[in-house]
Amino acid sequence: MESEQHFYICPVCFQVCETKRECHEHTMLECDPGQEGDVRRKPVRDRFGNLVSRAPRWFLEAIGWIKT
Repeated sequence: MESEQHFYICPVCFQVCETKRECHEHTMLECDPGQEGDVRRKPVRDRFGNLVSRAPRWFLEAIGWIKT
């Protein structure tokens, strides 16, 4: 049985931790990257297969650029 993999990340310096806290005077973002092989771990592509961003989907969801 695989456990959920939640962590917190600072979108400014990308510091990662296991507990919610503040970094750069704001609360770190909660992230759920999904299980191994999950599409959320891959970068977002447009309908033609071109990269929209190099960031994985879970990060773009955490910063609010795309819907979960």
